[in-house]
Amino acid sequence: MMMEMKTSYKDSSLKTIHKKVFLCMLLGQMACSYALGIAGTALTQASEPLGLNSFWMGLIGAGTLIGLMGSIVVGNLADRMGRRILFNIDMILFTVISLVQFFVVGPISLFILRIALGLMIAIDYTVGSALLTEWLPDKWADKFQSYLIIFWSIGFVASYFVGSAMVNLGNGAWKWIFMSSALLSVVAAIVRIVLNIPESPEWLTTVGKKDEALRLVHAQLGSDYSLPIVEQGESEKVSWSELFNEHNRINTLVGGIFYGCQVFPYFGVSIFIPILVKNMNMGNSGTSGTIYNIFVVVGAIVGVILFDRISRKAFLMTTFYVPAIAVIGMILLQKAPLVITIVLFSIFALGMAASVVAENPYPPELFSARLRASGVGAVIAISRIGAALGTFLLPIIVDRFSAYTALGVCAAVLIVGGVFCQLYAPETSNKFKRKEEKFDAPYCDPNVSRTGSKNER
Repeated sequence: MMMEMKTSYKDSSLKTIHKKVFLCMLLGQMACSYALGIAGTALTQASEPLGLNSFWMGLIGAGTLIGLMGSIVVGNLADRMGRRILFNIDMILFTVISLVQFFVVGPISLFILRIALGLMIAIDYTVGSALLTEWLPDKWADKFQSYLIIFWSIGFVASYFVGSAMVNLGNGAWKWIFMSSALLSVVAAIVRIVLNIPESPEWLTTVGKKDEALRLVHAQLGSDYSLPIVEQGESEKVSWSELFNEHNRINTLVGGIFYGCQVFPYFGVSIFIPILVKNMNMGNSGTSGTIYNIFVVVGAIVGVILFDRISRKAFLMTTFYVPAIAVIGMILLQKAPLVITIVLFSIFALGMAASVVAENPYPPELFSARLRASGVGAVIAISRIGAALGTFLLPIIVDRFSAYTALGVCAAVLIVGGVFCQLYAPETSNKFKRKEEKFDAPYCDPNVSRTGSKNER
């Protein structure tokens, strides 16, 4: 009797479980981005009550981004113990830390809490990204990852408008503004508790628990689906050193550097936009900030539309070079009419918002399932150096030099990122891989094992 052939669950149609994972992920993304974005408005209000100078403004603003460096530990932990537990408790801890911010009495305690909050965001970014990629069908995974940035941008922009509306709450307004990040996280926590997302079948397979993985697939998707084929050796213990061996180091460095060079200007400008526009030829700071944030949302939508229509490398290069040109234009034309400055600033906002679309789908594509959480964790940790430096340095540079000097530093970082991606970024989209072979940039296939064999998905 011939054995019945079954379809891999990675080739299934969209099912209820996929929608549940995506819902839990998008709520977490909104909570995380809100918590990151609210820092600028809250710190502006807290500067006088807490006696903050530009050093402390930058350091506390970078606190969550410093905490995000813990993603390298979180990623390795998730590759060892699984995704489910960390993912389902993350937003509960996030909510508790957000509420505790109301009771801080000085800059040191606030800085520590912001780092702790950043660690919770690291869990959501690292574990959630791996879980979504591993549950969703292959043909939908990268699209849904890119869709997340729209919700991330909505959360980030919402923090600007909610924070602006809360500034009139009196001397303690900054405490309420910081604490408001619990509003979205508590919703995400409740939804995750109710839906109780199961473990990743792909991760279970890589650690040798194939029977458990198959039962999970049958329970969630039906008995017509099977597990993807995994080469022998995939269940070996994960080591950080593998991320920098000859097969993976290019992908690891590209992931970290492209991400770091994006978030340096993005967070530096976006979090401290009230300080920046006040020191530029931008007219009313409230109006300028509103325009900037509107284009952040527009840029996210444009990025999602473009992401699957051009190659990964072309997308990365475009979203580095376009905002770099806009920033250079603002520096050279700083005495130009207000409308020109606003247009260039809007192009910068649009380009930077579009660029972050790649941050969710691209890093998981760089690594095989066995190394995915560790790889994404390492990429996020490397990138947070850039994000933390941008957020820490921008208010100091503006205070000691000028807003245009700060923009010049941002432009330099964008150019470095663009050139590096042009030289080394691998093409991970199946649609464009064949075209990528015409270029000389080295490409390390994440599905090639350490022995050089091809791992079938």
